[in-house]
Amino acid sequence: RRNGDPLSAMRKKVETEIHKVYPTVEQFCWDNDLSKATVSNFLHGKKDFQVSTLIKIADALGMKLAILLKP
Repeated sequence: RRNGDPLSAMRKKVETEIHKVYPTVEQFCWDNDLSKATVSNFLHGKKDFQVSTLIKIADALGMKLAILLKP
């Protein structure tokens, strides 16, 4: 990819936040009505994601999604 992995830091932050409250990603998904496959794919960088999916994950963690373009 031209910009490397621009979501790498976000993936690490999301995983850290999940494990602060939940013993597993699976439990996080069950409790927040999220697809385990979708969250797992996001955490492992296996797919590109819609902003709406990222918003759902952020909402489930009590966080806000911020997107920034830099020159």
